[in-house]
Amino acid sequence: MKVLIVGNGKGSWQMRGVQLGAAIGARVTSYPTRDDWSWADVAVLVKRAAHTFAPLAHAADVPVVWDAVDFWRQPADHTLGRVGALELLERHLDIIHPAVTIGATRAMAEACGGVYLPHHSWQGLTPRPARARVETVAYEGNPLYLELWTERITKACAARGWSFVLNPPDLRAADLVVSFRHGVWDGVLPREWKSGVKLVNAIAAGRPVIGQDSAARRELDPPGSRVERPFPDLDDAFDTWAPFEARAAAVRICESLAPQYRLEAIAADYQALLMRVAEDRCAA
Repeated sequence: MKVLIVGNGKGSWQMRGVQLGAAIGARVTSYPTRDDWSWADVAVLVKRAAHTFAPLAHAADVPVVWDAVDFWRQPADHTLGRVGALELLERHLDIIHPAVTIGATRAMAEACGGVYLPHHSWQGLTPRPARARVETVAYEGNPLYLELWTERITKACAARGWSFVLNPPDLRAADLVVSFRHGVWDGVLPREWKSGVKLVNAIAAGRPVIGQDSAARRELDPPGSRVERPFPDLDDAFDTWAPFEARAAAVRICESLAPQYRLEAIAADYQALLMRVAEDRCAA
């Protein structure tokens, strides 16, 4: 099966396009040529690239799989409520006409009548034993998303003699992981349709993750605490996970959860999905 994956950008494109594409032996590009379209048995269009390239795929009679991860404008569309989010999704589907749409959460897959494919974890991450005492709390991702949470987390850590670190080179060097959004970066779309890659990486590192409610958190169910208010919820969560015994138990849970989110596991599910699309096309 010859798979063409098309998209661009950073973050989710690198994981869903470049890394997954390499794992399944796909041809990955941001600039597909006429030869690419004629070569492909199936085309995966990632994020908003589907708007541009779906007409070319259809013209070449190549079935389209739309990986709808992060397809909306960020943060402009974060003001949309549930009805507005569904209307936005329907408008995209009407333009793209995919054979299958991939959702980054089960909630997103249900909304688009598609299939669920979680993010894989960073390569090389495996659960590491808990330290005797908490020293470091980490956040991985764009620090802009935190807005007011940055100050609140920093103060809560300082009160306990802990350090708050942004984007550490190795997430396992942290004892706890936080995942928050605030202001224009929060809303229905990020809470329900964001993939939860931060949660997957926390699982892979064997670390409890403290953050807000979201579809990804409910579905992945990592060890950790749901927190909506800085006072007293954040302090309560830090106190809950300070004891060694609690964090050691979290590592054991993560050891059982982590394998299903490694690149090779997600790639196998991805390849099986694409094979079904190609086979359905041939049968038709």
